Amino acid sequence: MDNLRKSIEIIFGKTSPDKVLHDYFKNDTIGYTEDFNDKTYFELAISNFSNYSFNEISNVKQKLNEDWLLDVYGDKSSSIFNILIHFNKQVLTEIKNEPFVNYQHLLRWRSLSHKLGEDIFTTSYLAYMDIRSQRKRSLFAWRSIAFSTNVRLRGILNQGMAENHFHLKGSSPVFDLSWIYVMNNVSGQRNNFRDLKCDVKLNAHPNHSYGSDFADIELLVYKAAYIRKVLYKIINRVPVAINDQLLKYPSDSDKSYYLLLNIFSIHSEITALKELNGYKFTHKEEKIVVDYAIPKNLHDENFEGSVLLTGERDLMYQCFRKVYSRDKTFKTFTELFYSYILIKNLFREELIQVNNNVGFTNFSKFQDRKDYFIPENTIFETASINMAVTDTLKFQKISSFETRISPKTSSHELDKNISKIHKMMSLKAISPYHCDPVVDTILENPFNNLLHQPFKTFHTIHFIKSVDNSVTNSEIIDSIRCRHSKLRIKVRVEARAIVNLRNNFSLNSKLIRGIDAASSEFAARPEVFAQAFRYLKDHKLKGSNDGLKENIKEHKIFSTYHCGEDFYDVVDGLRTISEAINFLSLSHGDRIGHALALGINVEDYYTFKSKKLMLPKEILLDNIVWLLAQIRKFGIDICRSEINKLEKLYDELFRELYLINFDERHQNGYYPHTLFYDAWKLRGDDPHLYEDIYARQVDSVPIMSYWERCRINHFYPKNSNLRLDEKVKFLYREYHFNSKIKIGGKKIKQFSVSEDYIKLVDEVQCHFQKKIKKLNIGIECNPTSNFLIGTFKHYAKHPILSFFNLGLATRESEINDCPQLFVSINTDDQGIFGTSLENETVDMIGGWCL
Repeated sequence: MDNLRKSIEIIFGKTSPDKVLHDYFKNDTIGYTEDFNDKTYFELAISNFSNYSFNEISNVKQKLNEDWLLDVYGDKSSSIFNILIHFNKQVLTEIKNEPFVNYQHLLRWRSLSHKLGEDIFTTSYLAYMDIRSQRKRSLFAWRSIAFSTNVRLRGILNQGMAENHFHLKGSSPVFDLSWIYVMNNVSGQRNNFRDLKCDVKLNAHPNHSYGSDFADIELLVYKAAYIRKVLYKIINRVPVAINDQLLKYPSDSDKSYYLLLNIFSIHSEITALKELNGYKFTHKEEKIVVDYAIPKNLHDENFEGSVLLTGERDLMYQCFRKVYSRDKTFKTFTELFYSYILIKNLFREELIQVNNNVGFTNFSKFQDRKDYFIPENTIFETASINMAVTDTLKFQKISSFETRISPKTSSHELDKNISKIHKMMSLKAISPYHCDPVVDTILENPFNNLLHQPFKTFHTIHFIKSVDNSVTNSEIIDSIRCRHSKLRIKVRVEARAIVNLRNNFSLNSKLIRGIDAASSEFAARPEVFAQAFRYLKDHKLKGSNDGLKENIKEHKIFSTYHCGEDFYDVVDGLRTISEAINFLSLSHGDRIGHALALGINVEDYYTFKSKKLMLPKEILLDNIVWLLAQIRKFGIDICRSEINKLEKLYDELFRELYLINFDERHQNGYYPHTLFYDAWKLRGDDPHLYEDIYARQVDSVPIMSYWERCRINHFYPKNSNLRLDEKVKFLYREYHFNSKIKIGGKKIKQFSVSEDYIKLVDEVQCHFQKKIKKLNIGIECNPTSNFLIGTFKHYAKHPILSFFNLGLATRESEINDCPQLFVSINTDDQGIFGTSLENETVDMIGGWCL
């Protein structure tokens, strides 16, 4: 089936829509939909079939012509749409009017549908099967992500699941809502596309657009909007004349100027269709048409599922019915339908992470685009929050629901934002036109009634890591400004907003149960958030309002922290986890998000990196010092020569970054790596306590507020005498306030990894797993997110098996060697990764078993 899948990806994911439209309007070609162009297929197949010779690719193309382009039941008419049925018949089945995935083909389905989207397969499958059974369909609101046919697993999941790592804004069907919005609001998209095009293209594959080296995604989407309008009219038997001037020219501003001139005209026609044919929803007491393709006679059952997706699915379904029934009136429009699918997929590739790049920054590029085409204060913004939560609850048995939301700079803003989110979560936030409007009072919000139902929902406030741009190369300025000074101030303000909301006894404050810090690990380390975490974790409600505590229960705030997900080196990832535990005071009941460095196969990782690492010198120095400390702490007695090499490298880097940048009084001092490690231990303290290392004792600084009381990390190190050591305090001060050290540390060094280094890291990782076990800290695993961001390329390689394997491993030695950590399976950003909690669980089981 691999060759079949690759051929589908070529035909529906790699082909240039401009080339298809150009050939369509030439009138001297049979078209792509009946006989896919050999030359185009070979050009695209060379990269997709990298393990095949040219002759073998020719054999695949012959198989395509002789089998896959023909009807599965023997009809000899050729069509590219038949290849979808060859795949669908093996992979999909229908249960109670909804498409499900045959469990044995789950990973194949996930691989292909993630790249092309599920709707192209589900709508084509149901259209084909409905034709054969002579059935009409009115229900199109099935779940966004198809579930498998594994009945036993479904029975287990129906007992209740906990969603512990769910970024609210990244969990809606981002692409689907963006596509519907643009298709119905063509005018006024220039700024949105400008923002998209200013960023890097995330899926740069060969462009076969004739006469041009570049196809503008904005113009392609405008073409799709026009084609969609045409297809809709054809399906509904409305006479239509195609203006070829809008479609036949290459998609660049010079050649498609006529299309740009007619955007307002296209928009006006779409608006007329919305008013005439579209279903009206109630949103904020207004009647609003979301999509002209959602019919006025919409069946009520669709409101039990993803109702806003029904129009696009219905349109796709009706077009596929025309294709598979060989409707002669539709034959001349199949090329338009094909180009519509191609354009839709190109746009999807820029919003959903489908490329093969690793690392968090690649993901964050997609994540940052989630709001480009979902405007604020519209029904689409409401839908993005509503579908993330209510659709998840409609289709899955969630017993504990933890959503991640961003902080605000004041308690009023935070309270207002949470109330706004709850309104958008309401079951009536988007209602049928005959329903009552949404009640504005949050106490009467239907969503709040759900809070007392069998499932529990609450929020984790996640601070956002950001890059430190505060170094100025001015010794005077940098001597009074610590690392990440701006972010530290911002986090302090946001932390105080949370505390003030709790002290004000807001009804929303009881739903804030945790804190986190998200975004790129390269942007900021745990030390930046240390004081804020202590401040919030230890916060108690003011005693002066004890009388109100009968109505509002005081909830302890627990911590989780994104770390060990993306790193320059496994050691770097492990060190970040160590810093999170020590500087943020993580303990029993707290969790770590992702923690791939804790369980990833060390040798596989370094092999993937060709044993050559490129990283900032300050990171390498810190890694070496931390690694040497763990080797001592855990009593690892192997690879002595490698340890000696690391000690020499420390001396070299310390001299280059620190020693030569000290003032003359300190240049002759002795600073072994053990002393540097002691200074590292203080990074959880407020740096400004160490500006003058001679004038006062750190713990004698006057305390004026609860925030200042949290400046010192009394949790770590246990040896508080380190804060009395002038050399230790000096090194910590220089780390923060010496501009030359900060600037020099950003310079890049290549680090070559030896076999002995790999053995040492592997040993430290193993010991560190056992340490996490003793601390009883949980790990939040996000399989699809980890798979796409991490360096392993099969679900069976996911490190969760090295965390917990009871019931999965059979050998006693494997079970005994595993630390059996507390782990959870979650979705992370299910909209951007195209997944669900059910699918995450099934993917992991499928990865282990299939």
